Amino acid sequence: MLREFNTLTPEEQQLMFDAIPLITILVGAADNVLDEVELSEAQRLADIRSYNTRGRLNAYYEMIDEGLSERIQQLYNGMQNGIEQREKYIVGELSKLNQILPKLREPYGYLYYHNFRTFARHIAECHGGFLRFITIGPKEAKVVDLPMITPIPKPPEDEYPNLI
Repeated sequence: MLREFNTLTPEEQQLMFDAIPLITILVGAADNVLDEVELSEAQRLADIRSYNTRGRLNAYYEMIDEGLSERIQQLYNGMQNGIEQREKYIVGELSKLNQILPKLREPYGYLYYHNFRTFARHIAECHGGFLRFITIGPKEAKVVDLPMITPIPKPPEDEYPNLI
């Protein structure tokens, strides 16, 4: 159990652990195909973030790192009702984070919000585009900034220096 999740219900904790798989599916399958490149990038990024020596979310990424690809596939296979229904479901689930993130003590709400957005951007950019230009397609661009999640303001720098 993560200390920052002490104030959350079991359902809220599960949504926090499923946020990265849901974000991967939302962004990676925005073109209606969740391919091996996106799956392996999600796994690689979670692995890197679990070892980040500066990060405060190492324990979170350690917990989701093992079995992440399988969890993504499990969720994705349960959503094969078409892109519109899948996107609507995921947006609804991720919108629930608007009640969860503010419950976390400072600076964790902000850190999770920021990490979820940067994770989404990495997944969207993993195909590379042409000469590293146009790396995010129009379908990914609609969801990559996770507009369904209300921004959490960054805590004061003097209280939490070097957060990101």
